[in-house]
Order: sequence, then C-alpha cells, then structure tokens
Amino acid sequence: MRFGLFLRILKARSGLIVSILLLTLGSAAVASFLMARIYSPSAVLFVDVKGLDPVLGGSVFTPQSVRGVLATQAEIVQSDRVVYGVIRELGLDRRQDVVDAWQRNTGGSGDIVRWLAKGMVSNLIVKPSNEGSTLTLTYEGKNAREATDIVNAFARQYLQAALSLRADPARQSAVYFEQQLASYRQQLKAAQAKMSAFQQASGIVASEERLDIENQRLQELSTQLVAVQSQAVESRSRSAAIGRTGRDSMPEVVQNALVQSLRTDLGRAEAKLQELSSRLGPNHPQYQSAQAEVASLRGRLNAETDRVSRSIVASSQVNAQREAEIRGALEAQRARVLRLKKDYDQLAGLRREVDEAQKAIELVAQRLTQTNLESKAPQSNASLLTPALVPSEPSRPKPLLNMVVGAFAGLVLGVLAALSLEAFKRPVRTAEDLMQAVAVPVLAVLPPSNTRRPQRLIGGTGPTITPPHLRLGN
Repeated sequence: MRFGLFLRILKARSGLIVSILLLTLGSAAVASFLMARIYSPSAVLFVDVKGLDPVLGGSVFTPQSVRGVLATQAEIVQSDRVVYGVIRELGLDRRQDVVDAWQRNTGGSGDIVRWLAKGMVSNLIVKPSNEGSTLTLTYEGKNAREATDIVNAFARQYLQAALSLRADPARQSAVYFEQQLASYRQQLKAAQAKMSAFQQASGIVASEERLDIENQRLQELSTQLVAVQSQAVESRSRSAAIGRTGRDSMPEVVQNALVQSLRTDLGRAEAKLQELSSRLGPNHPQYQSAQAEVASLRGRLNAETDRVSRSIVASSQVNAQREAEIRGALEAQRARVLRLKKDYDQLAGLRREVDEAQKAIELVAQRLTQTNLESKAPQSNASLLTPALVPSEPSRPKPLLNMVVGAFAGLVLGVLAALSLEAFKRPVRTAEDLMQAVAVPVLAVLPPSNTRRPQRLIGGTGPTITPPHLRLGN
C-alpha cells in the first residue's frame, strides 16, 4: 500500500478514527476516576554482603555472591516469621474490619493470621538493587498511613529476624559449649585426682630430679663395678701365681721392704754362721748363738712371706666379695631406675591427660566466650537506610499516563478499524481502484477544481490495461 493511499484512507475514515479515539480517552478517564487509589510507600535496607564478625568486628568471607545474598535476604523478608511478626506488632488480626473481611472471604474458616499473611505478601514488593547491596521494600495499600506503617513494620521485623538468625545459632552453640565445658572440667578434676594419688603412692614429686639422682647413682655403681672387676681380676691372677711360681717370687714379696731387710740380715747371719763353723765347733756358744740368730731370721722371713701371701689371697677374696656386692647393688639400682622410669612415664601420661583436659577447657571457654558475645550482638549485617514516609500522592491510578496510553491505544485501534473496514468494503477513490473494480482502461481523470477559472476537461490520463495500449494526454 502506497503512503498516499494510506493517507487518503485515514482522511476518508477520520470520523471513525476520531470516534474510537474519543471513546478510549473517555474510558481511560472514567477508569482513572473509578479506580481505587493505591499508595506505595517504600523503605530501603542496606545489607552488608561481606558479613561482619560480631566479636572481632572485622569482615568475614561469605561464599555467596552479592545477588545470592540479596536474594536470600528478600526471601527472609517475605518469610512467615517476618510476616507474622508484622501482624503481631500492628495487631492486624485483632482489628474488626480485618476480621469482617476474613469472614466475608472465607466464611470464618481457617486461620485468620495465615489468610492475612498471604494477602500481605501479595501486596509486598521486595526489589534488590542491580548494582548495589540494598533492598527496597514497597507495600501497596489503599490507606497511605496504614501502608507506611506496614512497610516500616516489615523493615523492623526483618532486622529483628536477621539479628535472631545470627544470634540464635550462637545461643544454641553457647549452651552446647557450656555442657562441654562442664564435662571437661569433670575430666580435669578426675585426671588431677588420679595424678595426685599416683604421686602419693609412688613418692614422686613434680620434677624429675629424683630420676636424675638415681641415674647418677647407677652410673657411679657401674663405674665402681668396672674398677672392682679390674682389681678382682688382678688379685685372682696374683693369687693363682702363688701356687704356680711360689710365694718367694711374688712381686709383693720381692718388693716388700721388710722381707728385703730380713733377707739381707739372714744372708749376713748365714755368712757369719758359715765363718764360725770353720773356726768353732757346734757346741761353741758363739756358733750356737749365730745358729739361733739364723733360725730366728729365717722364721721371721717365712712369717713375713706368709703374711704377704695371705694378704694377696685375702685381697683376692675381698675384691671378689666387693665385686659381688657392687654387682648386686648395681642390679638393684638398675631395677630401681627402671621402676622409677616406668613410674615417671606413667606420671607423664597422667600429666598429659591433665594438660589435654586443661587445654580443652581453655579452647572451649574461648569458644563459649565468643559465642556468648555473638548471641548478645546488638547488630546484624543489615540496617535500615531510609524509612518509609507517608506518600502525598497515590502511586496509581495516574490519570495523565492513562490518558496518554488511552489516546495511543484509541489511535491504533481507530487506524486498525479503518484499515479493516477498508479491506471488507473498499470504495472507488482513484483510477487504480476503478481499473481493479471494472477491469477497463481509464481514459482520463478529471482534476479536482478549487477555482472558478475555466479548466481543461481532461486533466490527466489514468492507467492502461493490455490490450489496447492507449494513453491520452492533455
């Protein structure tokens, strides 16, 4: 369709188009006048998506994205917990007009609070910001003051619910940690009593000084045993040498000063006796005196040699006895050290139990303190940024916008009606229309006359059809 033909159609059907336009404008005006006025107050909430540690005060990592956190908070705003809190706060379930409306709609069946909550949620709009971390709460109602009170109550109840959702798990954890702390204290008390009883039974003090002393004694006895064993081996070898080589050849006998002196005196006495025997007879007093002196010196020498030999044998026996005694003492000391070490190991195990119980108490007490602080935290991760104010104008209807939309819709409907009517019943307005209607060539078109001056009869030629090929000029 050519644009000129379209304009001619609009001109020809202008009455229909204007009628439809006026009808839609009037309908929009009447509807705007008859529609109930709806007020939409809004409150803005700020949500800290990073999260805040209520004890340390720093930000904590949250695995959710900003959109995820805001979506979760929007669901909390529309939850039964928040809605029921708003109803209780404002006392809506006790208002007579609400009770009458509930009875009219439900016949008095069901729960009025649930019915009221369902209607309130349908009128509540929670919109998260696209780029920020805020939530906009909007409540649509017929009464501006009531709608404002409701949306502000939603904001307050949401903040309380957010705080409770943060504090309630901390309270439950605090109760659990208190129970665990009492249990660990009992364990610590039992472990301390057990360790104390063992110390009293074993006579061990807290330090390991006693074990060090006993180890030192064990080391000294071991050293003494080695020395006594060396002496015993040496004395046994000397004692055995007496029977093999004779006592006169023993180094102790040979090196004895008294034996050496007696041997020297005996040698002189024997030499004197031999000299006297060459000059005197055996009955001579001098000979007998010299002979008695030799016998006396030899007796003293033999006695001294026996004494030295007996001392060697006695020394061997004493060393053997000392070795046996020290060996016994060493074994007893070793058993004592082992037993004491075992006691110390057992005491160390008991002390570890006490330390572990004490450490557990410290950790649980620390967690209990933290959870108690979290449960008493006065602020959640959300706060009221802008409270709702009573709107001075309704959010809808908007008469001017409705008129504009009605005018546009009426114009579109008028044009569609004109085109539809033109398609069903098309009049002859142009030469083309005539040619399509009767299928004959148009010889000439009379131009419209807007003047009284003489005009040509034929003002132009129309379209031709084949055959014949005919065009007439003016």
